[in-house]
Amino acid sequence: MTKLASALLLLACGLPLPVLSLAADGGVPVASAAPVAAGQAATPQQPVTFEEYLRLVARNQPSLAADRLETGLARADTRKASAFPNPTASAYGKPGEHGVGIEQPIPIFGQRGARIENAKKGEITAAAHVDVAVNNALNEAAQAFNELLVAQKRVEVWQDAQQSLDKAAYIVRGQIDAGARSRYDGSRLTLQLAQMGMQLAKAKAALRAASTRAAQLAAIPTWNARAEGSVQTLEQTLPSFDTLWNQASTRLPGLRSAQAELDQARHKIELEKRNALPTPSIGVTRVKSRPDGNYTQWGVSMEIPLFDRNQGAIDRAKMEAEQAELRLQAANQTAQSDLYGALQQLELKRDTVHAYEKQGLAQIDPLKQMANDAYRLGQGGILELIDALTSITEHRLEYLELVKDYLDAEWQVRLATGNVPLSDY
Repeated sequence: MTKLASALLLLACGLPLPVLSLAADGGVPVASAAPVAAGQAATPQQPVTFEEYLRLVARNQPSLAADRLETGLARADTRKASAFPNPTASAYGKPGEHGVGIEQPIPIFGQRGARIENAKKGEITAAAHVDVAVNNALNEAAQAFNELLVAQKRVEVWQDAQQSLDKAAYIVRGQIDAGARSRYDGSRLTLQLAQMGMQLAKAKAALRAASTRAAQLAAIPTWNARAEGSVQTLEQTLPSFDTLWNQASTRLPGLRSAQAELDQARHKIELEKRNALPTPSIGVTRVKSRPDGNYTQWGVSMEIPLFDRNQGAIDRAKMEAEQAELRLQAANQTAQSDLYGALQQLELKRDTVHAYEKQGLAQIDPLKQMANDAYRLGQGGILELIDALTSITEHRLEYLELVKDYLDAEWQVRLATGNVPLSDY
């Protein structure tokens, strides 16, 4: 398991991070370039760690900024629900009499309180929706970071392979100059060096694409994104499914969003029942009459719920609550399935990486030395030497692919447990 990966798993388990955490491999705080224009994100000048990159994405993405405005809209709805109904002014006139009056609806049956409570539940629902949006964005960002980190390591592997081939070329030329080998060996090695240069160029192009993708997600288009991290592995015991689910069930954004929607839908039933009750209006009119003089007239008016008792709205609210309850059940089942599958994948990827480390990587350095010695001593030809060096490179690249799969699987476990501190981003 990588140092980066170990830190992520500790977070997923709810354990404290060691002193050597995600930035233990030389990660530094995000540094800003020269002053930038207002509204433009600062460009980091140093490689960023995993957590630093997630913060960049969550802070800079315009789409997430737009999603966060949903909470402001919900607060506006609460303010709207808190307002009392406006009074109605009236005036009339006829021969010998005129008057002015005002009428004020009074929601005495709890309609206003129910509207306020429902709007406040809407605020909770909106905040949960924002967390879901951030969670989805961070999932995409985490995969982009892992790809960038591994792409950097691929370039390093090809560069090391090129250096190894250059050293082998020195041996081959020495053998040719000594008359121990034919010029065919030199030509064959030159061809291999050209092919190696092509592979290195492809790896650099893939790295540029990964860097561009990471910069795009961080909303810094001109950033030459670089990742800080290690692909060295460590032993780690994975927690049980039950332990992780107990944590996930209370903090997964998807579950909290579904629960908030259910709470709001259930309360909406009560709101519609309150709305079915009539709202009385108290009116007062000041009358000036020639025969009767000046006087004040009071009155109360009220709608009679004879034909429309808001039953349609109540039935609809009940159906919406039933839908929300079923969605919550589905979200729980999906969350459990995601966590169980992610944990199984992580175990498989971990076992695969450890097995490859013990059976494959341990043979790389001896194989390289034996290939060079065999050629120098005349016990092998140029094709055997090239094949050995090529095989070493392929094994190192295969190992990087396994590590990439492992990093992605480890993030999926963290995501499936809901251990993404959204408030920190």
